Amino acid sequence: MNRKRWKVKATLLLAAVAVGFMLLYAFIPNQVFKDPYSIVLLDRHNRLLSARIASDGQWRFPESDSVPHKLKQAILTFEDRYFFSHPGVNPFSMLRAFRQNIKAKKVISGGSTLTMQVVRLSRKGKSRTYLEKLREVFLSIGLEMKFSKTEIFRMYISHAPYGGNVVGAEAAAWRYFGRPLNDLSWAEAVTLAILPNAPSMLNIGKNRELFLKKRNRLLQRLHQQGNIDMMTYSLSVDEPLPSVPVPLPDDAPHYLDFMTKQNAGKMIRSTIDASKQKAAFALLCQHHALLKGNQVNHLGIVVKSVKTGEVIVYHGNVPCYLEPEACHNDMVQAVRSSGSILKPFLYAMMLAEGKLTGRSLLADVPTWIGGFSPKNFSENYQGAITAEEALIQSLNIPFVLMLRQYGLEKFHNNLKTLGITSLQKPSSHYGLSLILGGGEVKLWELTEAYAELARMISQDQSKNALNGIDAASAWLTTQTLTQLNRPETESGWQFFGNGPVLSWKTGTSFGFRDAWAVGYTPDYVMGVWAGNAEGNGRPGLTGVSAAAPLLFDLARLFPSASNWFAEPLAWLEKKVVCRESGYTPGPFCQELDTITAHIHADRLQQCPYHQLLRLDESLSWQIPVNCYPDEKVSMTAWFVLPPLMEKYFRYRNSSYKPIPEVKPGCAYGLGNVMEFVYPPPNAVIYQPIDFYSKELPIVLELTHQSTEAIIYWHLDGSFIGSTSDNQHQFPLHALVGKHVITAVDQYGNRLSCSFTILKKDI
Repeated sequence: MNRKRWKVKATLLLAAVAVGFMLLYAFIPNQVFKDPYSIVLLDRHNRLLSARIASDGQWRFPESDSVPHKLKQAILTFEDRYFFSHPGVNPFSMLRAFRQNIKAKKVISGGSTLTMQVVRLSRKGKSRTYLEKLREVFLSIGLEMKFSKTEIFRMYISHAPYGGNVVGAEAAAWRYFGRPLNDLSWAEAVTLAILPNAPSMLNIGKNRELFLKKRNRLLQRLHQQGNIDMMTYSLSVDEPLPSVPVPLPDDAPHYLDFMTKQNAGKMIRSTIDASKQKAAFALLCQHHALLKGNQVNHLGIVVKSVKTGEVIVYHGNVPCYLEPEACHNDMVQAVRSSGSILKPFLYAMMLAEGKLTGRSLLADVPTWIGGFSPKNFSENYQGAITAEEALIQSLNIPFVLMLRQYGLEKFHNNLKTLGITSLQKPSSHYGLSLILGGGEVKLWELTEAYAELARMISQDQSKNALNGIDAASAWLTTQTLTQLNRPETESGWQFFGNGPVLSWKTGTSFGFRDAWAVGYTPDYVMGVWAGNAEGNGRPGLTGVSAAAPLLFDLARLFPSASNWFAEPLAWLEKKVVCRESGYTPGPFCQELDTITAHIHADRLQQCPYHQLLRLDESLSWQIPVNCYPDEKVSMTAWFVLPPLMEKYFRYRNSSYKPIPEVKPGCAYGLGNVMEFVYPPPNAVIYQPIDFYSKELPIVLELTHQSTEAIIYWHLDGSFIGSTSDNQHQFPLHALVGKHVITAVDQYGNRLSCSFTILKKDI
């Protein structure tokens, strides 16, 4: 009977113990510490880039996922060498501490294990009484039941106090030694092992002799245990103690802020390369010093991998110690006027549709489209220029005309497909000025769009891209972008072989407010913005002068591409074009060239610039019909530009042969021999006035193929005057309202144009 009772009691006791342990297990939360953490940004090699202090004012890094060997051995030797064998409490240590406290008549030792210290840290400074110690014992056993030894050890090194507002070994390593925890020496690891034992007394700024003795004693124990050899021990004891805490690195502050906004968590493992980030920072400061003289105060840089899209370098602005005003503005993410930086995308889209080749001749003449009058940056005109050269020179007028031909809405939609999210308004809001900076972009998205241009070259060539660009058009555009004239800092690069091979483009916004430069290789895409965050412009702030020099210095930080972009042969073909116009040869094109073109170039229009002229046998005079014996007439193919294009083209191209004059005595019968420069058809013109509100004349202008032409001007059917000597500009004073101007030459050729004059309210 007694035996039976004993068994029942034993069973009940075991059951009670089991229930107790189950309750103890359940009482321990899954998240032991609920302290706020610092936001920490690491580079691709887990090096600290930047950090932000926790909301409670502590430098407390998120819990480490590893335990460095040196720190582990130092802590175990100093704090709890039986940590991996006891169940959370060490009765022998507690008994020894109890005897010491009784003898000293005060608490001088707690006999706490690392597990018990973790419990005490999590309970936030509970009083050190025997009752609290008993609670710590039970909670420590529960903690050991719920978590592994490695997890508990990581909790300790992540939440131990290290003096001042430094919590956790990783934060302490950076604050006291300026290096990550894994890179500490034995002496440094031992320092961190000792410091949490009494951070208020053994502060590294006080009691240095006592602290040094404790550190060296622990080093000696580690040597005696065989953890370090004699040489390591000798070198370690000679190492000085750290002095004042050092500032934490802040090498990517804007990227940290950007990633924080993306809800990236407290420990952000980025793809930034710390060494490249620091080298780019040095270049940023160097170029800021140069631009500061022109009151250009801010810069932004981003570099990405073409293949993966990973961010390698990110500087949203210059550091605040160089430029306190607006330095926190992240100019990589800022929405700014694009200038000419979007032109390569339109060029590629038109190539993909077969609307032009790089050799196609485009008009570069004074242009008015519905009240919009684009101007080239130089404010000059070339009359006619190849599409390739228009891109190289970044001429505005040819690209406005290209956009009108391609379709504004289609281009706008394609840009959004490329990832330009800032163009949120309908295409009509931007109009044709979209290609000149009428829309706004972010450097972040712009570099990604250029990276996509590079990626398309290696994509599946059997498919057309949804954004209007394919592998062949991207490759042809990329080849053209290598030919741009580089900034003065790159003069002679092709001869000395010291310049990076780069496809690149610049942009300058209206009013010299934004300077852009973006370049790419098969491996990297890099973008630069220069300007003032507040938006005020500066004379001479252009993409070529302000942003491009930094772009090429950036490119030198990266290895040159071992292989340039391979030709997407499946989408390219040899195309025969008219040499002078770059279009499909017409019946009168005599000189031909073979070029590498997009396979869709078979859709290209026939050359519109070659005509068959009736000339005399000397090819000196033009012969209208019934004016000369037919047997003496020579039918000759001739390259003929429209009068307005010819007006500017012939001054820049000495080889251009204007149409011969009509033979004296013959009627001039060519038809379209003259063209209005101003006004454009159906123009709406505000009456110009001077400073004193006096009305000024409107200057009419016309160009004629014949240098001998006399133009007779008529306003609303009434003759008002004439011009000659190839200077056909006529000042006109006219009333407000709708008018028709008619020009008639001495040969009877006639040209009319309607326009409306409005009075501008003052």
